[in-house]
Amino acid sequence: MNNYRFWNNTLGWTTFVVALITYTLTLEPTVSFWDCGEYITTSVKLEVGHPPGAPVFQLIANVMSQLALGDVTRQAYWVNFTSGLSSALSIPFLFWTITMLAKKLVRGEESLGQNIAILGSGLVGALAFTWSDSFWYSAVEGEVYAMSSFFTAAAFWAALKWEAAADHDPRANRWLLLVAYLTGLSIGVHILVFLIIPAVVMIYFYKNYPKVTLRTWVVANAAAVVVLALVFAVIIPVILRLFGLFEITAVNSIGLPKNSGSALMALAIVAGVYFGIRWAVKTNRPLVEQGILAVVMILIGYSSFVVLAVRSNANTPIDENNPEDALSLLAYYNREQYGDWPVLYGQSFNSKLDNQNPYSDGAPTYLFSEATGRYEVVNEARAEKPNYAKSDVGFFPRMWSDQADHVENYKKIFGANPHKKITFSEHFKYFLDYQVGQMWFRYFMWNFAGRQNDDQNRYELVNGNWMTGIDFIDEMRLGPQSNLPDSLAKQEGRNYYYALPLILGLLGLWFQAKRDQRNAWVITLLFLFTGLAIVVYTNHKPFEPRERDYAFVGSFYVFAIWVGLGVVALYELLAKYRSTALALGVTLLTLGVPTIMVAENWDDHDRSNRYTARDIAKMYLDSCEPNAILFTNGDNDTFPLWYVQEVEGYRTDVRIVNLSLLNTDWYIDMMKRTFYDSSPVPFSFTKAEYVQGTRDVLYYQEMGLQGRWYVKDFLDYAKRSDDAVMFTAFGGTDSPKKLQFFPMKNFRVPINKADVIKAGLATDSALIPDYIDWNWGSSIVAKRDLMVIDLIANNDWSRPIYFSTTVGSSASSFFWLQDYLRLEGVAYRLTPFATPGAGNGYEFGSVNTDKCYNLMVNPEGLEGRFNFGNMEVPDVFLDETVRRSSYNLRATYARTALALVRNGQSDKAIEVLNTASAKMPTSKLGYDYFTLGLIEAYFAAGNKKTALSTIEGFKTDIVQRLDYYGQFKGKQARQVRGEIDANLQYLQMLARVNLQYAQGDQGMGLTQEAYMADPTVQLYEKYAQQFGVANQPQQ
Repeated sequence: MNNYRFWNNTLGWTTFVVALITYTLTLEPTVSFWDCGEYITTSVKLEVGHPPGAPVFQLIANVMSQLALGDVTRQAYWVNFTSGLSSALSIPFLFWTITMLAKKLVRGEESLGQNIAILGSGLVGALAFTWSDSFWYSAVEGEVYAMSSFFTAAAFWAALKWEAAADHDPRANRWLLLVAYLTGLSIGVHILVFLIIPAVVMIYFYKNYPKVTLRTWVVANAAAVVVLALVFAVIIPVILRLFGLFEITAVNSIGLPKNSGSALMALAIVAGVYFGIRWAVKTNRPLVEQGILAVVMILIGYSSFVVLAVRSNANTPIDENNPEDALSLLAYYNREQYGDWPVLYGQSFNSKLDNQNPYSDGAPTYLFSEATGRYEVVNEARAEKPNYAKSDVGFFPRMWSDQADHVENYKKIFGANPHKKITFSEHFKYFLDYQVGQMWFRYFMWNFAGRQNDDQNRYELVNGNWMTGIDFIDEMRLGPQSNLPDSLAKQEGRNYYYALPLILGLLGLWFQAKRDQRNAWVITLLFLFTGLAIVVYTNHKPFEPRERDYAFVGSFYVFAIWVGLGVVALYELLAKYRSTALALGVTLLTLGVPTIMVAENWDDHDRSNRYTARDIAKMYLDSCEPNAILFTNGDNDTFPLWYVQEVEGYRTDVRIVNLSLLNTDWYIDMMKRTFYDSSPVPFSFTKAEYVQGTRDVLYYQEMGLQGRWYVKDFLDYAKRSDDAVMFTAFGGTDSPKKLQFFPMKNFRVPINKADVIKAGLATDSALIPDYIDWNWGSSIVAKRDLMVIDLIANNDWSRPIYFSTTVGSSASSFFWLQDYLRLEGVAYRLTPFATPGAGNGYEFGSVNTDKCYNLMVNPEGLEGRFNFGNMEVPDVFLDETVRRSSYNLRATYARTALALVRNGQSDKAIEVLNTASAKMPTSKLGYDYFTLGLIEAYFAAGNKKTALSTIEGFKTDIVQRLDYYGQFKGKQARQVRGEIDANLQYLQMLARVNLQYAQGDQGMGLTQEAYMADPTVQLYEKYAQQFGVANQPQQ
């Protein structure tokens, strides 16, 4: 027995070392895309990130970042290492969980062979999870999911330790208190750890109630769900509400200073705990005592959120939602910023508002006033929440989002009729097909069967599906698996596990259910809550901005337990051959499963030399003149920029303004502060004029007014709140709403020519127009629109204003100022000069060719000019997010080159194009629509040879794809029709650009015979006939 304990501990820590080496070798050395830039920044600087917050992660990561020893360029590495270390620490706990459960499955006297099989099960399951796709992905970047996995693994292991000790250890309940404390701490990382609670309750039930009936089993499961609901939706929110009530009462009614009510509430909790425990001990109620202590442990863990309130009061540069007191902390915890959505009961996407009472009141918003020393109501939230007609709400609403693109997908993909009430069966079909099938089961199979590639899937047969590598299985679902084009066959994200982890896990599940039904149900319950329960709660819309597999890693952790138990199952099923040799053989054989996983997954999880997100972020900042204001829109053009400014101290003179957040009052507050070398954004609105619930939207009403509205006069109008600027919506109902309107869409911005010359935008005042005529293209003006209008009206060209080129591809994305933009690097600068452009989303306004050239051509890799973060290095893997970032870059480089050609600078144009080709090679990024722009620019610049060679490479890729799609039959052929049409269109475009440039001035005036003799036209004609396309390239 002692020998087993030694090897159990030793091998457990060995799995930790193996995992830590894996993650350290593949760790991203700097910032990556999505939320990582925000988490790294708010950890290093202890700032306030997005709700519901992660103070425990931030505190631990902050300590780890000190290991950079003052090197700001290495701090991101150590925050990323925090994730790697957390993930590695999850693995030994998984190992010990598996071995504890495996010991319950073996029969007969303890033997060396039996112990080897048990330890082998721990090794196989732990290593399979170590090298699984989704868990590994989160382990090498600075995100919360790795640490969340650690808390899940440690807390569940502690629950099993309690079960093992409960019969003989009078102090065994300390393990349950540890579970409660870890759960409380985990709130400061991610709320996913709550989902172990039902499984822990069932462990407790089975241990204390050995005789189980169907009735007691059902009651116990119901109680498990109730306990989860109490912790998640009652204990913390109610206590925070009580803090808020005490605070308002103490300050507003009694006249005490700010935060005194919160202090009194804290004392009340301490007193309640003391007297509650004292009463429980006196009356011999141990369960009550343990329950109080468990709640205390949770609250101690949750107390980490005080850090966020303290830092928010310091007005840090990043201070999302401004959770300075108990009231705002509750809104922060409840993630009110993200709105509400139905889960088990509510509206469908086409539900109508109630005729009599279309809106109900929300909770009023309080804000502490330094002037009065009281909490003032700044938003009464009258008629704020939509109230849907009872006939239009129902049980289990899955198709609920009324966003236009989501509604279109409900109709197009799932056959929903917007003119009819969506039935329960339609909702349930969508739930099974999309939410379970696409948004969970597909991810599950990625991790245990294999993955086609890392492209985001939107029901295509060739993007992001699960696959096994076993042709006859894959062909039934995904079509032919022979004659694959190189772009699919050689994709690093194409990983085959041959479904071996899946088979082993199903064997382990079956065997545990056969020999240990109670623990099998506990594990199954944990599997369901960390998988399907998340699916139900999140209620995913079609489609999400990115794949969401990271959210379901908990269920993959659970299945890895069964993968491990599959080893013991094999050993026990071969009972008559039991021996040490058999145990070693089974262990070594099944270790081949995680070995296949690490061999397949290494290349597409190795980020060890990738700096693309950091360098692309610097591109945006380097595109801006000193003291600029840069508008961004999404996570990937904002969070990496926060990182390079806040952590690395790079270009802190540029003020980043995220347009998605500019609709909130707390973000406007942030923009009105001084940060580092950046002055406040010159908004003229006061807090009372933009507080949430005030001027959220202005609505256009046609009143027949002619002429133009000087923009400052419009702003004066917008700041009014008298009845003359209001109209009543939903009049005649029980919830009328007073809303503000505006009667004219045509604005005029006067131009001070001296300011324009001073800003360096012109030298001759005679060439500067007197004003900008600005035609607003929408019937609403949102809060963010007001702020942009306010800035432009009051800036007087004193600070350069830029829009990142990733803000959007329509005129509305640039507030209908697209003709006044000038491309400078990867940002558009607002100018007073109109240059009507093609308006195709990539060619707005004009091009500053000198500046673009100086930024884009950087053979020495100098700081302050464009670098690509090793995008071109052969062994550096570029995931889909990085590949997508190249679209915008290719388009920008091609446009700059064409502008240089028009300026008579063809040599410089070729340098720009050669840089694009070298830094974004087709060998790494493939061919796409934006390659066509580079081809055209090469032709225009006179480099026919490179243009033609690129065409040939593109054609080779198209031919491989079309030959592959030509193998598809029946329904599968119809499913790849979109890919066929897209590649035929590429052939058309290649034919046109080839004829236009390669044939000289007569290229588009050839005879029909000469035209049809062109090889690209012939190629198109061949495939058009094969796939039944009637039209052909136009001469």
